[in-house]
Amino acid sequence: VRSYASPMSTSTAADSAAARHRTIDGSQGEGGGQILRNAMAYAALLNMSLEINSIRAGRSKPGLRPQHLTGIRLCAEICGGRLIGDEVGSTCVWYEPCSSAARGAKRPRAIVGDTKTAGSVCLLLQAALPCALFAGTADAGPASSISLELRGGTNAAMAP
Repeated sequence: VRSYASPMSTSTAADSAAARHRTIDGSQGEGGGQILRNAMAYAALLNMSLEINSIRAGRSKPGLRPQHLTGIRLCAEICGGRLIGDEVGSTCVWYEPCSSAARGAKRPRAIVGDTKTAGSVCLLLQAALPCALFAGTADAGPASSISLELRGGTNAAMAP
């Protein structure tokens, strides 16, 4: 894990000074989607920019699959950040959190995550639930309610 100022940041000087960036090697551990889901949720909640490279390098089909893409998009949507490189097959993705000025903005309260495959709904929830529970609580007091509609599979091979 490396730490440095994000080259993607378009925020103010005060935001840039406070911005933190992490680079994660997605091939570490079992080299699957777990590191991607956890890193994305933590970065979104901690308002940190993030680069994840070598995504799922340990798999027979490396890169983002539809369920991974849907999970990280849910995190970004709930927390108000933006993604670059978010497409099926991508082995590197960047997450840029929202600026401090936008943090207090009203976030969507009804969000649909659809893998359009039999990708595991439980794994979507693993990425999105921390964001849904805690997004906005540090900046704007208690978060208002949020509704997640997750579409995909419930009995997927190689997924809990």
